[in-house]
Amino acid sequence: MANNAPITRENHWSRPVAMTPDGQWISLRELVEEEPTRVPFNCLSPEQQSELVAERIRQSPEFDIGILGQRMVDKKQAIDEVQKRTSIGRALIDVEQRMIRMLIKRALAGNL
Repeated sequence: MANNAPITRENHWSRPVAMTPDGQWISLRELVEEEPTRVPFNCLSPEQQSELVAERIRQSPEFDIGILGQRMVDKKQAIDEVQKRTSIGRALIDVEQRMIRMLIKRALAGNL
């Protein structure tokens, strides 16, 4: 089943989606236009995954997420949860990994 969920109008082009082998962020725009050597998300260490997701959240213009049965988590709390790799942080990392995959796929196909 294809995922045709709409992507928010937020600027995904400038936010990091990957890391170079030497540890530099790669934005979605750079990935599409320059095709640099990159380390896939699933090959990053857990610490690097946390860093990448924390940076994506930091660069997000707005960030609030409701955790079912819990509370609202703002940007600062989300970054803290991701960096500490709590259960909420790991869930946020998983969600961002899926988002990154979808963004890259759509951008490379010209559908973003």
